Amino acid sequence: MFFFAIFGIQDKNKHIGNCNNIVCPSCGRLSMYEVYKYYKYFHIFFLPIFKWDVRYIVKTSCCGCLYELDPLVGKEFEKNPSTEIREENLQRIDRYSPFKYCSNCRTEVPVEYSYCPYCGERL
Repeated sequence: MFFFAIFGIQDKNKHIGNCNNIVCPSCGRLSMYEVYKYYKYFHIFFLPIFKWDVRYIVKTSCCGCLYELDPLVGKEFEKNPSTEIREENLQRIDRYSPFKYCSNCRTEVPVEYSYCPYCGERL
């Protein structure tokens, strides 16, 4: 018997832009915010029909800390990348993160690695 799925549910993450020349709320260094949009969507024949559970995640480039961005500010940033992101619009995420960050060479590392494959630093 052969079954071909014509519909499904998927998670999606999309890089929507960067915000330069900010002071990191965690470490106090001059840094950059990388803004991502996470959502789930229902598709038929790989065509997205509708989205839900939309969240905006901000990652700092200096120490790799993750913050959840206020959805209203996230929507505005998506339309206009020059929108200012203030510290009061961010809420720190202390749960599981989709990123693992090497503080030595400042690169993203797959979550399953214990050591950075680029510089050998313990994560």
